[in-house]
Amino acid sequence: MKGTMPSQSAMKYPDEDNECEVKEGNGGVSVEGGFAVEGKVQSQCISLYKRDLTKRGEELTFEKNGVWRQEQKGRTARLEKQLRVRWELDEIIEEQVNRFHAHYNMDMVPNRLKDISQLLMPSWTPPDELASIGWLGDWRPSAILDLVRGLSASCFPISGSTEHLLMQLVHEIRIEEAILDEEMAEIQSKCILYLPFAPINIQSGGSALACVHSEFKKIERVITKAQQLRFKALELVLKKILNEFDAAEYLVAFEGIQDAIHQFAANQRIQKGPVAMPAKALGSA
Repeated sequence: MKGTMPSQSAMKYPDEDNECEVKEGNGGVSVEGGFAVEGKVQSQCISLYKRDLTKRGEELTFEKNGVWRQEQKGRTARLEKQLRVRWELDEIIEEQVNRFHAHYNMDMVPNRLKDISQLLMPSWTPPDELASIGWLGDWRPSAILDLVRGLSASCFPISGSTEHLLMQLVHEIRIEEAILDEEMAEIQSKCILYLPFAPINIQSGGSALACVHSEFKKIERVITKAQQLRFKALELVLKKILNEFDAAEYLVAFEGIQDAIHQFAANQRIQKGPVAMPAKALGSA
């Protein structure tokens, strides 16, 4: 009877990799690759694929799963170690930044008039060292930034965007340096021309001392600004330009260069020493 469902014997299920079709008028007889239903139009069968569970089950053995978990633990341990190193570096760099902040903004700021001369011409700094890196008592802030470019060729490469940022910061820092240089030059010219040291400018003791004190306070403000600018340049290098690993390398190089310059200048001062002439040469003269 047409329109009735075919019996189980009247249909044949396809293999996994074959497609089947049903042709009209085959009387419900099975055709190769599928089954036929009497009175139905030609249609397409859907192929169903079974997963090879036996093979995949053999791969996921207890031993192999244990090996994978052990390897995963090892990778996690290495990652945790790297994170711990990064955290330690962050703490060390933050500690160094705080130390430089205290050094530039509290320890090396003039509190008395006699401190000013020690900061401008420190007795602990050899003349050659002072001439090479000295600017109002210490490194030029722009030199602190320039050191990054010098080290990038050998220690840590920097990207093009970082190079552009560095050049922009150097330009801005040099403008601030020029402003402080002009302020210091103005103070020096006033001290030379107008302070009451020459006989024609002699004033009463009280007013002369007040004038000197006023100019020294101006010098103190310039030195304080210079120290703040130095710290600003160093903080930019350690926190904005370099990552924690490159910042650590920079701090090591920064200290190493300072120590090398100091040792070279100290040796030069020892080698020069006072002028000496042999007594024989003096007698013959």
